[in-house]
Amino acid sequence: MEIDAREFGLQGCNAKKDTAALQKALNFAKKRFGTTITVPEGEYYIKKALVIYAGTTLQLQKDTVLKRQGKDAILKNGKRPHRYYGYNGNSYITIKGGILDMNGKACPFNNTAMCIGHAQEITINGVTVKDVVGGHALDACGVNGLHISDCRFVGFNDLKGDRSFSEAVQLDIQVKGAFPKFGATDGTITKNVIIEQCYFGNSATDDMQPWNRAIGSHASRYNQYYENVHIRYNVFEGLKHYALTPLKCKDTYIHHNLFDNCQGGIRYLGIKDGKNAKDLDGIVQPSQAGENLNIYKNEFKGKMKYDAVHVRNYNDVKHKHVTIVQNNFAEVSQTIHAEDIERLIMQDIDERAIKRINIS
Repeated sequence: MEIDAREFGLQGCNAKKDTAALQKALNFAKKRFGTTITVPEGEYYIKKALVIYAGTTLQLQKDTVLKRQGKDAILKNGKRPHRYYGYNGNSYITIKGGILDMNGKACPFNNTAMCIGHAQEITINGVTVKDVVGGHALDACGVNGLHISDCRFVGFNDLKGDRSFSEAVQLDIQVKGAFPKFGATDGTITKNVIIEQCYFGNSATDDMQPWNRAIGSHASRYNQYYENVHIRYNVFEGLKHYALTPLKCKDTYIHHNLFDNCQGGIRYLGIKDGKNAKDLDGIVQPSQAGENLNIYKNEFKGKMKYDAVHVRNYNDVKHKHVTIVQNNFAEVSQTIHAEDIERLIMQDIDERAIKRINIS
């Protein structure tokens, strides 16, 4: 079934009416699994985060803009006080086309554009997310099956200089403090992810910069692993930190990406100690590492402040099976740090680029 958001009163450039009309359309689709909501070209103001429900496709035209007016997010797939568990939240959602404008210059408030949690089979295609302050373009927390393609993530502002860890796309775990929007903090992990043919960089808006990081994670728990993550055919331009920061993953494939004048390339870590080493009952456990990391056929351009590839762990616990082959490192400054690894395969690497090798 296909519906036009104008049928629900959508007019444009009116925060109260636009937000209400789009939410009415989303509420209508909630009762009819498989509904597509089309939003015609125009600029629509969003005062309060829209809630999208299971089985809904939100189809924005190429030049359709959803523009934030205030402090909230633009879109999320749940709300309080509902208690979502595992992957049993609102799922099978598609978001296609258009521009989600967080309006960071006029609304310089820390938040995330899209908050997706406790879900399965989420597709985001052809969407531009721009001008985020402090937060993320997408926080995917406890998602099984995430496919992001042909998207643009442009413009970021770290107002206070304390958000160096903010990724455009955060792959997250449902634990306390990680995802404050909704749902149970039951340790649900994000897995089975494809991010391809996307661009990460700056917008044309004054006071914005490229992202600090493009894709990564910074929360974990004992025996909980991000799994089956594919990052391929993307462009990362001018990023201010490591472009990719996967954390304690199993089966990670990073290939055919362009790192263009980024401060750092790929940083892959395990867990040392602290809250990330605790189990889901809050008991501190030993360090853990990742398994089966594959970095191949990527191109690195420009001088780097940090390593082009940095693989490391702690407390003599080793990552298993790391492959770094057939990458193009254009500068001697693009160094490689490979440490705490059991079974490392490296090929086609200028020895001058190798900063440190320490394997079993």
